[in-house]
Amino acid sequence: MHGNQRIALLLALLLCPVLAACAEKNQNTTKTESAASTESNWQQVGSSPHQPAAFTQGLVIRDGVWWESSGLYGQSYIQRRAPGQAPRQIQLPKSLFAEGITVLGDSLYLLTWRAGQLLIFDANTLQQKKTLRYQGEGWGLTDNGHQLIMSNGSAELLFRSAEDFSIERRITARWQGHAVNGLNELEYHKGLILANRWTKDYVLVISAETGDVLQVLDFRSLYPRQQRRPHDDVLNGIAYDPDSDSWWFTGKFWPLMYQLKLDLPEIVGLPHNSR
Repeated sequence: MHGNQRIALLLALLLCPVLAACAEKNQNTTKTESAASTESNWQQVGSSPHQPAAFTQGLVIRDGVWWESSGLYGQSYIQRRAPGQAPRQIQLPKSLFAEGITVLGDSLYLLTWRAGQLLIFDANTLQQKKTLRYQGEGWGLTDNGHQLIMSNGSAELLFRSAEDFSIERRITARWQGHAVNGLNELEYHKGLILANRWTKDYVLVISAETGDVLQVLDFRSLYPRQQRRPHDDVLNGIAYDPDSDSWWFTGKFWPLMYQLKLDLPEIVGLPHNSR
């Protein structure tokens, strides 16, 4: 088996048995296959303590300020941490299970798992401003500078209005033409959407325009499962830090956050100031 075929088969096996079967049938080397690789696309450059009691759902960094959402019924909260300031944290009602967050303008948007509620807060004070409703489950959330982008555990990503949360566009994440479900935590960056797959130790790099999976980042060696404490949970929490041009990853109940440099594909034709 040639090198490109071996890489393609490995990634197909990581994604799911259905895709593995498809990879065996498809002997052609596609553009997506040649772009995809594993551990060679990232390098750890640092780490920082992480709240070990946080059931991390969403992670955001803007202008040196960090926001994190933590889930579970009766324990959900959002927290804001800024240099030189005491952390600010608010608890959610016991009936709500916090999910993904993003910060757009001066507002923080928070999904809830099964309540069908999008909670909107002042990003600085964490005072709630309003609530919008949606159908189905809420999982991950990010934004492209003007729209909110949401996952719901399927292969679909929904582009929604930041004003009323109405659906404006949708894409399906596809690997070799086959939908890849379980999309969870999200982070948008320069025409790409990084999405972790629920319970898996890898992150998909998805074209925000087409939904094609352009790259797979294999993080099994970042915090190996055999080294995790008994209660440590899965990879969850992705944030880009523009100040250092680096990425931060963590997980549910993980004791550390990991700072990484990523070698990502470039999307041609984006505006120069695209985030």
